Amino acid sequence: MHLDLHLTEGTELRAHSRVDEAGRPFAEITWDFHGPLPDSRGNGELWGTTTAMRRLAELILQAARLAEEEAAWQAHTTRAAAAKPGRVA
Repeated sequence: MHLDLHLTEGTELRAHSRVDEAGRPFAEITWDFHGPLPDSRGNGELWGTTTAMRRLAELILQAARLAEEEAAWQAHTTRAAAAKPGRVA
């Protein structure tokens, strides 16, 4: 499976749940985004078992934390390099 989803502050996310005929619970996330780009696809959905969706949520949170740490590190190293005497930025 390949999923290419770009979320922005303008993306409306909604969560739903359902149970199939066999009584198994499923989680579903839907989104609505119509951005300024002509290829903005708009509505979509992602669904899976509750176990799979919880794992996906854990991975998303891990990726978000890593991205924040990377941004903080980049800002730190940029400031440190600019503060060294004799260096031209």
